[in-house]
Amino acid sequence: MGKVSQVIKTAADIHERGIALKVLTQNIDTSTSEGRLFFHMTAAFDEFQRELIVENTRAGLAAANRRGRRGGRPKAMNEQAIKQAEALLKDTENYPFIGDVIDQLGIGRTAFYRYFPTDRIKELRNEHSAKA
Repeated sequence: MGKVSQVIKTAADIHERGIALKVLTQNIDTSTSEGRLFFHMTAAFDEFQRELIVENTRAGLAAANRRGRRGGRPKAMNEQAIKQAEALLKDTENYPFIGDVIDQLGIGRTAFYRYFPTDRIKELRNEHSAKA
């Protein structure tokens, strides 16, 4: 069920119970037939405006996509940063704690663990200690 139809249904249910709806911000009073008409028209225009916004947003995203642009937050780590993190993780002597590695990289803890799950960290740290 659409948003306007839900609003209209709710207003009709309220009206059937003998309750008038007064919208203070738009000076609408549903106890009168003119007020009910204006309420329905306003609801329809609001839905139309929302649909235009969604349509324009989708068109803008599609145009950006055609130009090769992608939305969203930039990646926290590039290939070079990943290789640096791997080297730091292997260097258990200078970086004994994961927090030290994260601080050195200057990224967030959550981002770090997204790139380096616990299993991967153990693998990198064990690789180093197995070679030593």
